Amino acid sequence: MSGVVGITFDETHSFRDWGLRLKKIVIGIPKAKTEYVSIPGMNGDLDLSEAQNGGVKYEMRTLKFTFGARNCSYERWSGLLSQIASDLQGISKRIILDTDKGYYYTGRCEIETEKNNDVTAEIVISCKCEPYKISVDSSDEPWKWDTFSFINGVIRNTSDITISSDSGWQKVSLDGWVHNETLRIVSNAEMKVRYRNSTYSISVGENIMYDLILYKGSNDLYFQGIGKVTLIHRGGML
Repeated sequence: MSGVVGITFDETHSFRDWGLRLKKIVIGIPKAKTEYVSIPGMNGDLDLSEAQNGGVKYEMRTLKFTFGARNCSYERWSGLLSQIASDLQGISKRIILDTDKGYYYTGRCEIETEKNNDVTAEIVISCKCEPYKISVDSSDEPWKWDTFSFINGVIRNTSDITISSDSGWQKVSLDGWVHNETLRIVSNAEMKVRYRNSTYSISVGENIMYDLILYKGSNDLYFQGIGKVTLIHRGGML
C-alpha cells in the first residue's frame, strides 16, 4: 500500500499520513504577463511584454488535487478534516507530486470538502503557486537516480571545480534552466570571473551573484585564479 501515488506537502504525504487516495490532478499553466501600448498611426499595438527584466514574466498558477477518503465515518471525517486543515489551510508549502519527484512547487493551500454518506468523503486541496516548478536538487548536490527524469533531465555537477589559471581565463560551462535562480559561487581563494561582457570579483567564502544573469542553455563562465570553486545553481521550468 506504500506505493499508492500521492502528493507531499513539505514532509507530509497525502496517503501515508492521511490515508487519502488521489483521484484527480489539475496543473494550471500560468498566464504570461503582457503589456501592449496603442501607438497612433501604427497597425496593432506595441508589445512591451519582454522589454524589461529578461523575457516573459508569469502570473501565479493553481494546482488542484482531489482526494477520496474511504471507510470514513462522520466522526472520523471530522477529526481527519481538522488534522489536514491544521497542517495546510492558508499555509505556504513545498509541494511534490509522486509522478514528478524531481521538482517542487511552492504555494499557499486551501481546503474544501464534501461528505454525503457515512462511508466516503471527498477532500479538495487547491494551491496558489509560484509560476515555476523548481528542481529538487541543486547543481552542487549528488545526482539522485530516483528523482532523475530520463525525458528532460540534465546532469549538473559543479562541486569542487579546480581553477588553475593565474593569468589566463579558465572556462567553466553551466547549463541553464528555463528559469534560473540567483547563482552562488563558493570559493576557497580570491578570484575573478568573467561572464558575457562583465567581470566580477570573487571573495573567499560564498558570493551571491545578483548581477550575473544566467540563461537557458549553455552559459560559459571564465575564472582567473588558483583554488577551488563550487557553483550553487538551482532552477526550474513551467
